[in-house]
Amino acid sequence: FVRLASQWMYSQDGDAHKASRQLLGKAFTPRAIESLRQIIQDITDRELSGLQGQVDLKASLFDRIPALILAELYGIDREDALKLRRWTRDIVMFVGGSHDPDYGPEQALAGIEEMYAYFADLIEKRRRQPRDDLVSRVLESSLESAASDDEVLAQIVFILVAGYTTSADQLCIGLLHLLEHPAQHAALKDDPALVNLAVEEMLRFDAAGSLSHRVLTEDVTIEGVTMKAGDLVYLIRASANRDPAKFTDPDTFDIRRADHDHLAFGRGQHFCMGTALFRLEAEIVFTSLLKRFPDLGLVVDSPATWRNSNLQFRGLKALPINLGKGV
Repeated sequence: FVRLASQWMYSQDGDAHKASRQLLGKAFTPRAIESLRQIIQDITDRELSGLQGQVDLKASLFDRIPALILAELYGIDREDALKLRRWTRDIVMFVGGSHDPDYGPEQALAGIEEMYAYFADLIEKRRRQPRDDLVSRVLESSLESAASDDEVLAQIVFILVAGYTTSADQLCIGLLHLLEHPAQHAALKDDPALVNLAVEEMLRFDAAGSLSHRVLTEDVTIEGVTMKAGDLVYLIRASANRDPAKFTDPDTFDIRRADHDHLAFGRGQHFCMGTALFRLEAEIVFTSLLKRFPDLGLVVDSPATWRNSNLQFRGLKALPINLGKGV
């Protein structure tokens, strides 16, 4: 598992990291992401059309939409989206520091091996018959950079691992906080144009990826404390995003907040490549959800439950929602 995961761009620095990002560059340009708008809208509308009454939106919607979008992006069958969910869940839960016996090294190894076998086969198919999808664009980039098949495969798998679980969790967390603040929920219903500001506040207020770890390359002194080159340090983004020196009333959930320069997507050379995709996804999902079910709300006698088995990644086990009458 370590041998394979060490090839992912998040494990790389310097020239190797730069080369890996360039492999994926064509697939994540603003134009390429915006071209997915109608596809994401169609997926969202289709998924919403099957919902009514009281449902667990985590399982019924938020776990499904990111997987279906990624399947579309990769040009793979909808049926295989369910495999993506299982593989990435098992891998991310282990990588992020699992406290759950159901998400240990055995499950992570099985998931990563199955993923690599699946996408190795897909790469060969796209090499023979290119299509307008992410895999074909990465293969095109690899010809320009002379990247090996192993390097192509590693980054294709990594984007899925990084993009699925955190997106599903962030959508879930964002809706929970919106509904826990009725005035903010009402403001967004009254003015759907606030959706992008609302998404940024969801990311700032409670990011699914609450921390990252790094190894220092030089000595660093902060507030009189010196950390040495080679030390393992944890960057607590959740804390930074509530920093009173940066944000006014940082513990207040305010979708009209003007300053949303948060760290949910990181910063610097490891800044998340999927930022634009998630923002577009969240914009469409929340706009469509609130338009179709304007009276949705939390279920009083069945509260949302948090997953508490992972150190790095926050998420919900379940988000029971009463959808109301619907439109």
